[in-house]
Amino acid sequence: MTAEELKKHLDVLELGPRATSSEIKNAYLRLRKLYGGDSIVLDPIAEEFSDKKRAKILQEIEEAYAALLKAGRERDQIAAPRIESPAPTFPENRPAGAASAKPSGPAETAPGPVESPPDLVFSGPVLRAVREKLGIELLEISKNLKLRGELLKSMEEERYEALPEEIYLKVHLKNLAGCLHLRPAKVVDDYVARYREWKSKR
Repeated sequence: MTAEELKKHLDVLELGPRATSSEIKNAYLRLRKLYGGDSIVLDPIAEEFSDKKRAKILQEIEEAYAALLKAGRERDQIAAPRIESPAPTFPENRPAGAASAKPSGPAETAPGPVESPPDLVFSGPVLRAVREKLGIELLEISKNLKLRGELLKSMEEERYEALPEEIYLKVHLKNLAGCLHLRPAKVVDDYVARYREWKSKR
């Protein structure tokens, strides 16, 4: 495999050139879960993220992972388990957002922060949709973060006038993202951008 091909496969799995075998496996599992039919993060934009697009991305992920495994075996550098099943197929005539079977594959590790597609913007309503999909009540988050439930509700409803100054808001958003298994930086950047836009129009 050429250096260019190796970089291409690593890019598909969102990894750097020094990725370890463990990081490759975890990235593969994470991306399969993200782009699977029951993805929590993709639910809010299911209509925009077609099954055909998901299937194409899943196929690229499978091909990249298989190529990296092969390269690792040849060089005796990357030790990782074999792929147990092909990427799932998604009938193009299935209604967007309809439930589909979970892709079978290697045993998954404990859930960590979920990668989000670049076109997904974490607004208040999207954060609420993710929370509800996870079955987490606001009261539970309120107790865990020691924040007033009304403040959390204001964040979800984007009632910016009821929110604290930006420096404090960023901290609350970072902690909230952790509770929802989302990448804090992405959540903070998206939400604060909308907050600043509202503030600039006042």
